[in-house]
Amino acid sequence: MSEIISWDKAIDKKVKSSDDKDLGKVQSITRDYVQTKEGMVSKNYYFIPRYYITGYDGSSIWVSLTKDEVKSRFESESEPDITRWQTPEYEHRRTTMSAQYPDFEASIPAYGASTDKGVPLSWDKIIGKDVKSADDKDVGKVESISTDYIEVKEGVVSKKHYFVPKYYIQGYDGDSLHTSLTKDDLKSKYERDSPPSPEEFQRVEYKERMRTVEQQYPQFLHGVPWMAREPDTRIPVDYSGTTYNIPWDEIIHKHVRTTDNVEVGYVERVGNEFLVVREGVANVHIYYVPKAYIRDYDGAQLFIDAPSTLVRAKFEKDSEPSQEEMRTLASEAPRLRRGRTQPATDPNRVTIEEDVDLTRVSESS
Repeated sequence: MSEIISWDKAIDKKVKSSDDKDLGKVQSITRDYVQTKEGMVSKNYYFIPRYYITGYDGSSIWVSLTKDEVKSRFESESEPDITRWQTPEYEHRRTTMSAQYPDFEASIPAYGASTDKGVPLSWDKIIGKDVKSADDKDVGKVESISTDYIEVKEGVVSKKHYFVPKYYIQGYDGDSLHTSLTKDDLKSKYERDSPPSPEEFQRVEYKERMRTVEQQYPQFLHGVPWMAREPDTRIPVDYSGTTYNIPWDEIIHKHVRTTDNVEVGYVERVGNEFLVVREGVANVHIYYVPKAYIRDYDGAQLFIDAPSTLVRAKFEKDSEPSQEEMRTLASEAPRLRRGRTQPATDPNRVTIEEDVDLTRVSESS
């Protein structure tokens, strides 16, 4: 089971690369790097900068680099010159990890904290896997993989081919790969007889998608993140015990409107306690909206119980908030403060089926 441990507890722990290869055991730790030793007779020493550490899974410490990358960059017989690490790439890594894990200086985060399993599924192992669209429709099976896209073949006799850019792959749930695009989007944009041109991967929208994905999943380059299967066909309950009686897949890509009648984007993803709302194309804003703010759904739009100014000031984040931060935000939702909610009468609208226990919210926050 994954757990958070302080850096001093890392001595003698096994270390693994992102491609699941052994890097030895931790010998020493400084504020700048982790030193590991591999082998008993023919020893290899690696001085791995701390911010390349991804997390601890209860057995091993994981690094965000492949073994070949670690060997070529950080294998050494003596203490390295750490000024060589002061590159824009490493500073970006430091900033991203610090934002995602505010206690990183003091402790190693639980590995796979934002996923359900520790090790991502390497890209070379997705051949033959089923692929599903964001609206849960079958797309076909993975036929081939390139640096920039996966090729999916649908049908046996009348074959259709989809060339899906990699960064539109959301994750693997143990059975199927899931994309962030609907079946209609995939058909209109990527059903074709030949791969996308290199220029298509340089578009502003796709570059922004790459940046967002890499912030959330630093190891995406090396493997597909694991994702949870959605329970039944409904949005999971949030921590307050509230149940949202609406099929979750209907909400994906639906537009979101606030109490002051402003559209603030569309639902990109549904988490256990929040919705991820994306606004804009060139100038993108990502909002993490607690489910407790869901007010209504009419089959076409999702309505949240907050004005647009609050959404942009309070819910816009560069990376996924911690559980504690999300619960604090959720506890401030108007319906929770009122203590009771009136279910919608229209069967097509969202129904909140349980009263909210304010005592439990206070204890959880």
